[in-house]
Amino acid sequence: MRFFKVLVFTLALVSLLSAQNLEDFAEEPSNTFNGGLGVTWIDGVSYTTFTISPELAFGKFGVGLNIELLFDNANDFKFRKIGWEKGAGAFRMIRYLRWGLKHDPVYVRIGSLQSTTLGHGFIMGYYSNQANYDQRKIGLEFDLDFDAFGFETMTSNLGNLEIIGGRLYFRPLFSSEIPVIKNLEFGSTYATDINPDNTRDTDDGIFEWGADIGLPIIQTKVFNSTIYADYAKINNYGDGKAFGIKAGLPDLIGLFGLYAKLEKRFLSDQFLPNYYNTLYELERSFDKRIKLETAPKTEGIFGELAGHIAGKIRLIGNYQHANRVKNSGIMHLEAKAMDLVPNVRLIAAYDKSGIETFEDMRTLDVRSVATAEIGYRTYQFIYVSLFYRWNYIAETDEYGNTTYKPQERFEPRITFSMDF
Repeated sequence: MRFFKVLVFTLALVSLLSAQNLEDFAEEPSNTFNGGLGVTWIDGVSYTTFTISPELAFGKFGVGLNIELLFDNANDFKFRKIGWEKGAGAFRMIRYLRWGLKHDPVYVRIGSLQSTTLGHGFIMGYYSNQANYDQRKIGLEFDLDFDAFGFETMTSNLGNLEIIGGRLYFRPLFSSEIPVIKNLEFGSTYATDINPDNTRDTDDGIFEWGADIGLPIIQTKVFNSTIYADYAKINNYGDGKAFGIKAGLPDLIGLFGLYAKLEKRFLSDQFLPNYYNTLYELERSFDKRIKLETAPKTEGIFGELAGHIAGKIRLIGNYQHANRVKNSGIMHLEAKAMDLVPNVRLIAAYDKSGIETFEDMRTLDVRSVATAEIGYRTYQFIYVSLFYRWNYIAETDEYGNTTYKPQERFEPRITFSMDF
């Protein structure tokens, strides 16, 4: 267990030092077939695990499946039903169906939402509907871009409408052919969580709206940069403003790509930027509202770095912190290295909230979600892998009191992996 904690932290440091929106450095869609047999420990209980996870791409269309079956080794190989009875149920096998990629003229994705962002991310950024592994949801993203105007939309759960968001934008000077100014963009965003605590007895719905403006200054294959400003208001609570710049070198002679984003934020009391983020699904029923109600007036900084090195290492790291507010740090990290070392693949992701000190950053607790995998190819299509996942889940007792507890999954496995 300790090895994987060290692995997650090491990769986190690497990505923090050299790591953007991974969409800008995303790998081209490919056809792969993955399947494996392993042993998984969840909360100390051992399960035999059988997994099939193919990923197929046909032009603009893509599909990814993830069929994972767990059998209790101490209970006559009884099938583990948790995860199949709640949430998406049998539809959890569909990891995603998609048409196009984010920022294409037409983009549709059904299934897991991993890094859903509306606009510049001030209201919703890097949101995931898969934070609770045992209660997976089938979400939807649907975007259209008609050059002069367009929209981005999402919902977290098609089976039970919960989080719904959308952004409408227009470029009034797009047809003018005036350099730089023709790309001036105005946007308006709305996002709501209809029923955060998932009970009919309470009226706790929350919604947020905002407006933004962005101006791409330089847009070339070698370098791009954009300045922007955002305003957002949460109903019955506070509001916030942000001013930022983002710039990138997508691919410098095939050696590396680099992206950076820096944002200054001015926040009133009872306002949280990036309200719908990676950890929102784990916090929405209880903790998020408390954080919102107690948030003081403050200023803050959001910074993001990402990139790739020769296409072999892909990294992302972002961090936000509010001035003079204890435990307000939130960090998101991703790292992926495929064949950097021959026949070895390394994959890791780490999210942490409530950060105040360096010790908080590297400690796994009830504010952390982390995954790590290391695999070694023994034969052409065969990997021996070790997989680790740490997350936390909410539990409510008979008196309605909610507490959080960590959950660990540790899985050695043999995987068949083939590209075609």
